[in-house]
Amino acid sequence: MTMAAIQEGAQVFSSDGHDVGRVIEVLTHEFVVQGGSLLHKHMYLFRNDMVQQATPDRVALNVTKEYIDSKWQTLSLRDKHGKERPVAQVGVPPSVPLYDETQTTTGGPPTGEADEE
Repeated sequence: MTMAAIQEGAQVFSSDGHDVGRVIEVLTHEFVVQGGSLLHKHMYLFRNDMVQQATPDRVALNVTKEYIDSKWQTLSLRDKHGKERPVAQVGVPPSVPLYDETQTTTGGPPTGEADEE
């Protein structure tokens, strides 16, 4: 599966058939999904290795809805307009560093969090 198949606007489903939301942004190794109701929106950040199959219109994950709801950490992601937004990063193993800050949509790490030398 090529990551080029994941497109903004594609509907995302868990492995047990639950509608998770729509892809709103595709990053290098991850993609952002917005789900929930009009008044209570959720943002999720999924790693590309969590995709079982993808077409331009649909992304099927290889994790269940229960896993999505139980295995996440909240982080802040800057969108292309520079606005900070909370995002649930799904399936983060404790030994793997959190969100690759060099992948922010603004092209670099969030302000004040650059590596110090």
